[in-house]
Amino acid sequence: MPASLRAGALAAIGTWSVVVLPALVGWVAAPETSVGWFSAVSVASAIWFLGHGQSVGAGTVSLSVTPLLLLLAFVYIAVRWARRLAATERLRVGAAAWSRVAQWGVVPGFVLGYGLVSAVFALFPLGGPATPGVAAVLGSLLVPLAALGFVLLRPDDDTAPAFVRTWFRRGPTWLQSVWRTGWRGAGLCHRLLRARDPWRSGAGAGQLLALGLVVVVLRLVVSWTTVADVQDEYATNVGALAIIALAQIALLGNAATWALSFLSGPGFQVALGGAITPAAAQPGMLPLVPVLGALPQAADYPAMTYAVVLAPVLLGVWLGRRVDAELEFFGHVRGAFTGATD
Repeated sequence: MPASLRAGALAAIGTWSVVVLPALVGWVAAPETSVGWFSAVSVASAIWFLGHGQSVGAGTVSLSVTPLLLLLAFVYIAVRWARRLAATERLRVGAAAWSRVAQWGVVPGFVLGYGLVSAVFALFPLGGPATPGVAAVLGSLLVPLAALGFVLLRPDDDTAPAFVRTWFRRGPTWLQSVWRTGWRGAGLCHRLLRARDPWRSGAGAGQLLALGLVVVVLRLVVSWTTVADVQDEYATNVGALAIIALAQIALLGNAATWALSFLSGPGFQVALGGAITPAAAQPGMLPLVPVLGALPQAADYPAMTYAVVLAPVLLGVWLGRRVDAELEFFGHVRGAFTGATD
């Protein structure tokens, strides 16, 4: 089996184990259950596709909420395998042949290996309570493609394949710098902006995501008694409680984006017919998920609440100053403005 095909398959198995192992632990920890271990594997496989951004059908209901932290965990695992594969193959074939091998061997082999294992995983949920959509196997390729993009699309890195640098040279002269700065702006990352080589440094915690998580943590602290009351309704043992807690942790990334939507002004919607905005909170009929107990209760807010939109605006101003300072070919807006007014 080619190394790239094997690496892609192992990356898929690694991501699958993230959801299957906890599911099996939960099945073992619930001796009163009447279902077999394969049912736990079936549900976990459906969750695996849900974590890849795919829809999962449960009866007449279609679930399409992707646990963002789970998706990031999958991409991280795939990145580790893709980085190891790229380093190994580059040393094996040498710098001269690396671009050809990467373009025609590493990339298609890694994606194909991931896709083949994904097709096998798609068989597990069949006949179970939750099944992925028809295009779930193709949609799951988002993860290996994102991993390969993170590892190979580095126009400023001499170890990147030559075809990558050629692609960037065919574009506008400012494309390489804008690509690098775009990655920085997408996460507003401290380590990306401070490192001399942002590609090798890795991404730190995004400031916007961190801001949203701060809001979520504050709401959890303030509403902890409500969350605990909802949790008590499950009447589960310690093992099952740990699995439920892990499932809710996977949703914290989504909760952070909800908080950012609130801070940005439009607000967010969890249940059909409900909305939570700086103007008012009408959560609607929520599912029995403990962490959702931290959502605000129905209330009208004063007009001053809209001041929260200043938080993301200030972060945007900070990013704009960094972009202006680094991308001098845009004319250094502050210097040009100062010169024009003198």
